[in-house]
Amino acid sequence: MVGWSLGIAFYVAIVGLLLYRAFRPQRRPEVIEWAAGHGLRTTDLDWDQASRYLYRSRCLRTVGFVIPLLAGGTTSIVWALVYTQPSPPFPFDLLGQPSLLVGYLLGAVLAEVTWTRPRTQKAALVPRRVADYIGRPALILIRVVGLATIAGGVIGHWFLADHIRAGFKLGPAPAVTAAAVLVTMEASLWFIVHRRQPVGSESQMMLDDALRSTTIHRMAGAGLGMMFLFLGYELFRIGGGIEGQAPRIILPWAAMACVFVGAPLSWRRVGHPRLWLVRRHASSEAAPRTDTADRTAT
Repeated sequence: MVGWSLGIAFYVAIVGLLLYRAFRPQRRPEVIEWAAGHGLRTTDLDWDQASRYLYRSRCLRTVGFVIPLLAGGTTSIVWALVYTQPSPPFPFDLLGQPSLLVGYLLGAVLAEVTWTRPRTQKAALVPRRVADYIGRPALILIRVVGLATIAGGVIGHWFLADHIRAGFKLGPAPAVTAAAVLVTMEASLWFIVHRRQPVGSESQMMLDDALRSTTIHRMAGAGLGMMFLFLGYELFRIGGGIEGQAPRIILPWAAMACVFVGAPLSWRRVGHPRLWLVRRHASSEAAPRTDTADRTAT
């Protein structure tokens, strides 16, 4: 019982540390570093708005991450102590690594959806695309990894059935889940980019763009990380069950690369970039200004 007590204490300490870091006040140096990474001038920065949004987003993302972490850890401990089976049954077995990123992603979406922007009688008419906020390579990678996961599930379930060793079953659940996450990601990114942007000064519009970009990067990093975890799971299952020496060697190594390289790099490089400028500001200087055109706010 000493081992279990130490494990539970360590687990609770991790959760407490995450919540403490999430709900501590937003520090001014952190806001300055964030503003510099997005090309914002600190002299024109609305500190109150930036701090409140960053704090709100951080809290909701962390809570979304901690809820499945706490629920999954609790159910695993209960099943290990009370029941003889090594892991909890469905649907509690879904509370693994991908579910943590799902909660994180939903927290980022909730922070954006519930954030009320100033209401005006005019809205900016500057064209906006998702690629302006995150970059086309990241979008392509999300779609390629997501489609590869779906294809892996389809191929493993329907076309490799005769090549799978006895005792192995390749269900379509990971592919279906990846498809649902991919569709949700695409819809959420489009919604955030095309939300109404009130007319204001250039610095106010740049701040609004920077806040959108931050949320989009957090979502994309979590979503791409999930795709790599799903793809790694598919490759592990196919490699462990398929007949043939070469696939049983190559596929598990590819799965390990997805899980231990692709997912962490996605979280870090795509979800938390140190420098990112919204592209349309650089390309719209020569274009005629349309940010004062009349448009009924929607």
